[in-house]
Amino acid sequence: MNRREFVAACSLFGISLPFQSFLQSCSEDDEAPIIPGDFEGSVLIIGAGAAGMAAGYLLEQLGIEYQILEADTTYGGRFRTDTTFTDFPIPLGAEWLHVSEAELPAIVNNEAVEIDTRLLPYSPTDTSGYFSNGQLTVNEVGSAVNDDQDKKFIGSSWFDFFEEYIVPSIQSKMQFNTQITSIDYSGDKVIATDMDGMPYEADRLVLTVPLKLLQLRQVNFRPDLPNNKQNALASATIWSGMKVFLKFSEAFYPTFLYFDDSATNEGQRLYYDAAYGQNSADNVLGLFSVGKQAEVYQNYSGDALRDYVLNELDEIFDGKASETFQDILAQNWNEKPFARAAYLEDEASSSISRAMSKSIDNKLYFAGCSYTQFEDWSSVHTATRSARDAVRELVR
Repeated sequence: MNRREFVAACSLFGISLPFQSFLQSCSEDDEAPIIPGDFEGSVLIIGAGAAGMAAGYLLEQLGIEYQILEADTTYGGRFRTDTTFTDFPIPLGAEWLHVSEAELPAIVNNEAVEIDTRLLPYSPTDTSGYFSNGQLTVNEVGSAVNDDQDKKFIGSSWFDFFEEYIVPSIQSKMQFNTQITSIDYSGDKVIATDMDGMPYEADRLVLTVPLKLLQLRQVNFRPDLPNNKQNALASATIWSGMKVFLKFSEAFYPTFLYFDDSATNEGQRLYYDAAYGQNSADNVLGLFSVGKQAEVYQNYSGDALRDYVLNELDEIFDGKASETFQDILAQNWNEKPFARAAYLEDEASSSISRAMSKSIDNKLYFAGCSYTQFEDWSSVHTATRSARDAVRELVR
């Protein structure tokens, strides 16, 4: 769920939310085309998440030499998918499309390619529950959602979309298990050095690592990043993130389940029907949590996490959760060494993402969900749009 979805559903129950306004993302129609310029050099891309793969894919289309260096063992960044828990893909990270379906062909950037990804919007007849002061109230969602809001991937995921349409073109250019620890952009070339001391040289570099890793100084820069970027990093609050999926023998829960703290200045949480629209006999309830709300669940793991979540649901549903429980799957993004968090808080000033998106000396470019000129961040579509912005500027 994004912040607009929280506002819409919570408004059903008169929940007072702290957000003053919810700025819409620029539409894909606002984008200028990517026109090849005079650049004929080479490009290093650091990170094989959404932004890194999207940038490499565009450079491939333009015939520009590039290489993608990824610290982890595979591509995907924070939109990994589990295919063992149930009979449909479980998104461990990004799960919804938050904007128009036209975003998918915009990423593919090839009118000859027919995209058959299935997406499903929520329905006014879906149910939304609100638990407060020991009482559960359930209503139909009604006009709080419409076709322009979040859509579920059916029988696939964001990861599957990239694996089908993007990865085949760039797979040979990706190198894994390569953690870049320093970037020197003081000379004519940009030199990235990995943790084993191996240097990689190119004319330009696109950095797509999560903002949290820069905040933790896992990448050193020569010269140091400009003051505006250092100030942005110092002021950024990056939310913790955790997702939990529970399988039950029956669906005793509404489509959405909200609480008094489902959307605050410090974080978000909600339960939702993770099997919504899927061709599946399994009943899977998802828990999405970021910020302070996620930290509560991150205090537990294994059986202790299972018991904590079941006790929480039992209070709401009169013990039904424990009676029908079958299995649990959890993803704590704070524990992943090349993520260490979820994303830039929703309440951050847009000046942070804008400062982080700016290129340096026509050599160092930035792309990712928190490196954007848009009035929205922390989603796959903003990551891919930031990649288009970086490539558009790079080749100009």
